[in-house]
Amino acid sequence: MSADRGATEDGQLGGLIKVLTAAAALGTLGPVAALAYAEGLEPATFSALRAGIGAAILGALVLSRRQPSIGLARLATRQRALLVVAVAVNGLMNLVLFFAFGAMAVGLVMIIFYCNPVLVALLSAVLGRERLTPVRIFALAVAGAGLALVLGSQLGPEANATAAGIVLAGTAATCHALYLVTIRGGFDDVPGVQATALVLAGGLAISGTAALLIEGGGVVGEWLASPLAWAAILCAGTFGAAPPKVWVIGGVRRIGSTRTAVAMLMEPVVAVVVAAAVLGQELTELELAGGAAILVAVVLAQLPPRTSPGRVAVEAG
Repeated sequence: MSADRGATEDGQLGGLIKVLTAAAALGTLGPVAALAYAEGLEPATFSALRAGIGAAILGALVLSRRQPSIGLARLATRQRALLVVAVAVNGLMNLVLFFAFGAMAVGLVMIIFYCNPVLVALLSAVLGRERLTPVRIFALAVAGAGLALVLGSQLGPEANATAAGIVLAGTAATCHALYLVTIRGGFDDVPGVQATALVLAGGLAISGTAALLIEGGGVVGEWLASPLAWAAILCAGTFGAAPPKVWVIGGVRRIGSTRTAVAMLMEPVVAVVVAAAVLGQELTELELAGGAAILVAVVLAQLPPRTSPGRVAVEAG
């Protein structure tokens, strides 16, 4: 019997809306980060500050009892272990992506990274949590084609693949897939806001350590006196970190890991649209077609699997 576990249609729709909203918010990070980098802020420092602000906001809500929480000592050993895994792989993902961007063209890195829905679907199927149906396989293929159209049009002739870049981008994709799979049933007793605060705190520790080791004295620079840099940091830590990370956890718990991973592919679509609006560029026909393909894939991924007579399977992702 399939381990796909279900929810009501309203619950699934609510979960999808959470994920799409999170993808839209996270899609603004690229242009916002570019503004910060132009003011002299280094990527690792930016990542650490973003995570720190997000963790502080959510942590304050938990400590003030405005959001529910649970004593971690009360958790089952399995849940504590999987929470640690989620914190570690999320923080490692951000760090590895930072190195990947320095080893290969950003467009190529993101194409590899956004192949993570395939890994999520495979892992979920192997674990017996979700069914890898023909419709879902087709949705993944359509999403891949759409992603290639959206990001491929941004690649220039100088965008050459490197072995290090491929390995790093692939590692980041694997970490993100493990994160989405771990959230599903991994530590359900931990409320979403509290879990996200811990995840972001882990990101602060990992990215902050990397910033100190790699950038050294460059962590503190002229950007400290730049209002634009601080505006970008605050935007990334609030709109681009705290709420969307909470929504991702809530979405996975409602609609499952694979559906969430496919829906999150709207993030690069939003990033391209925002970048075009900020830089005054026109969207190409290929980019529009790619965005439409990803939308189709998101819809296909939400369809429940067919059940054979005598077999009851309620779809949750």
